[in-house]
Amino acid sequence: MASNRANWDESTTKILLDLCIAEKNQFNWSNKCLTKLGWKHVYRSSNQQTGMNLGSKQLHNKLNALRRAFLSWKDLQSQSGLGRDKQTSGVAADASFWDDDEGPPPFLDELYTLYGRDTQDRGTLLTAGGIREATPSAGTEANAQDLYQDPWLL
Repeated sequence: MASNRANWDESTTKILLDLCIAEKNQFNWSNKCLTKLGWKHVYRSSNQQTGMNLGSKQLHNKLNALRRAFLSWKDLQSQSGLGRDKQTSGVAADASFWDDDEGPPPFLDELYTLYGRDTQDRGTLLTAGGIREATPSAGTEANAQDLYQDPWLL
């Protein structure tokens, strides 16, 4: 029986993540996943770059597995779960705290780029005016001289 599973090595995984990041930068990303157009570009480009002819289901499954691993690891970072065992006076922790498999997932920087630093991270908010000190209201000592100057003469 033939297997439909793809063999994902580091370089193929990196290509997938880089393509997804490129699509996110092109705004082909919504609600923490690629849009239909974004996936179309990723399918075509991944097959061109890897030569593996991976199917859409294989690409979706790999990206979903990476996302789950990343979110699971990120959740563990916010849990304390540590206490003191009254009988031994040692550290008491949930068994998952001691698992060696709970280290950061591979390609952590790329996963942060795709899925954000916080669960509410939606990107950077830009303002038109920038950040500066408050402008004094009209008629105060701080701007009285400016009220008498003709702006066209400056």
